[in-house]
Amino acid sequence: MSRVAAAMLMALLAGCAQLQQFLPFSKGRSALSEGIRLYDDGQHAAAAKSLESALDQGLNDRERGIAYKHLAFIHCSNGRTAACRDEFSKALTVDATLELAPAEAGHPVWGPIFKSVKGEAAPFSTGLKQFDDGDYDASAKSLQTALDRGLAPKDQVSAYKHLAFIHCANNRIGACRDEFRKALTMDPALELSPAEAGHPVWGPIFRSLKGKK
Repeated sequence: MSRVAAAMLMALLAGCAQLQQFLPFSKGRSALSEGIRLYDDGQHAAAAKSLESALDQGLNDRERGIAYKHLAFIHCSNGRTAACRDEFSKALTVDATLELAPAEAGHPVWGPIFKSVKGEAAPFSTGLKQFDDGDYDASAKSLQTALDRGLAPKDQVSAYKHLAFIHCANNRIGACRDEFRKALTMDPALELSPAEAGHPVWGPIFRSLKGKK
């Protein structure tokens, strides 16, 4: 091996080592790699199994976005448009910065679907982040914009729930109850997380609407 080639190899290995320091360890990383390999080989059924296995084993957010994206491609390739949209929505929920490569974006089936879901997901994911940051007024505007543009049913429920939280936090009890009712109409089985249910204002209101004592 020449000195130049050896130097390039050492630099590459050093770069990989540094990169690993910043990437959280993922139990499902090997299964993810295998799923992508199978997808590239055109073995879509086997690829889907590996990708689902990777998600079950555990991935970081960036890897989950990649797994969901490839599952979306597989669904779209088999004419399952609704499932394709759902997987793209999951991908953008965990990685709002996700974009398709030029070759992927130019696909006649999933390219337009991704673009549509991306447009819907942007204000929704932004609204959730603003809520977590405590910027309630901005969050309410983003969530309402997302609802006006159209969201998947699961995301609509989440948007209504967070709007209820915001109204309750601002002592708009009537509006809080209205948003909870919208969420429960769409998903009667909706439950709050333990931290959400323990809130002194919206916790009791939600329970009263669920018919709990």
